[in-house]
Amino acid sequence: MFEPEGLAMDFLEHAHQHTLIRETLGAAISEQRSFDVRELKSDRLCPTGCWLHGEGSRRWAGNHAFLNLLEAHREFHLRAAEVAELAQRGATVEAQRALRNGTPFAHALADLNAAFRRMKAAATVAA
Repeated sequence: MFEPEGLAMDFLEHAHQHTLIRETLGAAISEQRSFDVRELKSDRLCPTGCWLHGEGSRRWAGNHAFLNLLEAHREFHLRAAEVAELAQRGATVEAQRALRNGTPFAHALADLNAAFRRMKAAATVAA
């Protein structure tokens, strides 16, 4: 799906990809699969992070919606890594609970999705 002319990324698709991380984490915890916690913790390695720290920062530096998205993305990856760390330590029940609604991880995901929507709106107006 293409965004309006001038947008470099599909913000809603990137939001969806981060929402899928919750499902992936939940399945991996249930199956007791290991995680690369350092990779999950980094906000620069996923496609969104590459855009935020690359093209996005060149085009949108100083824009409030962009800065909010940058911070929400960083916070999301930190919270996702915390869940993964719980699972790595063998605290699977706690890790599964950490994915539930009302938890710091769930709040970070909700904040990230809201930040994606605000950035999409800002980019659409600027296009």
